[in-house]
This record gives sequence, C-alpha cells and structure tokens, in this order.
Amino acid sequence: MTEEQRQQVKIDNDTIIRQKEYRVNDWLPFLDTPKLRTLQEIKGRMSVMNALINIAFEAPTYIIKEWIENHDLTKYLSDSEKEIVEKENDNLTEFEVYSLSWYSESLWAFMWVTEMIPELEAEEYIGDNMASLLPNLENGDSNQKLESLERLKSEVEICTMLDYYYRLHWYCVDERLNGREAKLNEGLVYERRKSLEWIYNRADDWDNVEMST
Repeated sequence: MTEEQRQQVKIDNDTIIRQKEYRVNDWLPFLDTPKLRTLQEIKGRMSVMNALINIAFEAPTYIIKEWIENHDLTKYLSDSEKEIVEKENDNLTEFEVYSLSWYSESLWAFMWVTEMIPELEAEEYIGDNMASLLPNLENGDSNQKLESLERLKSEVEICTMLDYYYRLHWYCVDERLNGREAKLNEGLVYERRKSLEWIYNRADDWDNVEMST
C-alpha cells in the first residue's frame, strides 16, 4: 500500500467514527507499511488460541498441551503460553486465566481475517456460531477446521480494519482516562486490535504486540 492509500484509510475511518458519534483524535498517525504474516502463521496462532481458551473453562492443562503437541503446534506458542501449559491448573494465576478468557474476542478477529465470518463489528461481541466453526477439543476434534483454511482478507482490508480498531482503542482509552464511559467495550476493542496488529507487523511477538494509543 502507498502512503497516500494509508492516509486515505485514516480519513475514511475518522469519518465513520464521527458518524457513530465516537470521538476522534485528528493527531493519530496513519499506519506504517504492512509486513503481513503468512496464512500458515495465522492458522498456527488461531489453532493454539482455540486450544488454550479451554483452560479458562477448567480444561486440564496437560490435556491441552498434549493436543497441541499431537498436532505439531508447539512452535506457535508464545513464551507466556508455554509457561501456562507447563503448569497445573491450580497453579495458574488469576491473570493468566483471565487473559485466556479474552482469547475468544482475539480469535474472532482472526476468523474475520481468514474469512470464516463476514463482519467484525466493534459494537457486537462474538457470534453464537463461533464454537460450531472451530475444533471442539472436548469432543475429540482434530484441527481440520482451521488447517483447511485457504484465504486471507486483502492487505487493504486488513489495514483498513486495523486502522479502524486503532482509532476506536484511542477513543476507549481516552474516555476511561477522563472519567467517562465509552460506548464500546474497551476489552473487546483491545483484543481484536491486538490480533490485527500481530498480523500486520511480523516483528511483533504475541507477548509484546505494540498497543499504545
């Protein structure tokens, strides 16, 4: 994408956000040149996240670790995730369990990028159909539903959506810092933006995605 295209994305998103009556920061920059992840990297991240979510709902960590190993997905775990699957459930911190519980919203953004779902509306939580679209580890599913994915959104589409969530994230944070309540759920916006940032910039490790506003 050219600089002019990325600047136009900013202008268009600011217009949409104003129409929704959320506040806009004209000083926020437009995005850098994209360095997108490959489809295989994205499928790997989706696969381990879909597995790890189960730990937040009391699935034994050793079973999730075994499923990840059996499907040759260990290389897609981040350092913090590797530590989680080495622990027993009783030794997990509240923060670790809470973080995993938010993976569903992060994964929803990945599902949009891989064209599993048609929309990624910031005003709506994950769809009721989410579980049916993903491998069900409790039922003994393989990883076929994710491994068979073949398509990604275009570079322009990913850039546009990331830019949109970046600006929404600024709005949510600024409302909170100024003692006001945003019209959006900041956690939802944060998690989806994180997924899109990770896809957009290959330099970011999952544990260290740049999320400043």
